[in-house]
Amino acid sequence: MTGLNELHQVVDIAPIYQVIYGDDENYIVLGGKSKYPIGLRLYLENGEIFEMYYVPPEVIEALEMLRRGDPPPRRQSLFSLLAFHDDFRDMIERSLDRIVIDEYDEVTGVYTATAHFESDGLHVSIKMIPSHAVFLALVADKPIYVSQELIDLSRELEDEEDDDEEEFGSPY
Repeated sequence: MTGLNELHQVVDIAPIYQVIYGDDENYIVLGGKSKYPIGLRLYLENGEIFEMYYVPPEVIEALEMLRRGDPPPRRQSLFSLLAFHDDFRDMIERSLDRIVIDEYDEVTGVYTATAHFESDGLHVSIKMIPSHAVFLALVADKPIYVSQELIDLSRELEDEEDDDEEEFGSPY
């Protein structure tokens, strides 16, 4: 049996895309279909996968630039600017210790992460939007963890979704 406070380290991250077909005025569609980033898939050291949806596209874009080692774009989002700003990166590297995705709000259906900062013997924990916290960890090359409790919960929520699809049919 796993402990409720057990943490699993993220070993890799990949974007989750929604494929969009046809003409939609909100998206640039090339060749009849296009990919639109909608989330992040976190691969854990224990072989499990933890998924986060409704991640802002500019966060995913900046994370992908970091992963690929791309140079900063000419027209930058706040996230790409921070990802390639040496002073910002140095400050975060010095003070950020780790990120833990550790809460779920059943009312809003969103996860929360805790960013743990250490500086001059002072420990500060800040609650953050998980994708933004993951971004900080990747900029600073710091560890990211997901609580076992949330992994179990996400599995239960996924099973409920599958049951709803069986009962009511897929919305797609």
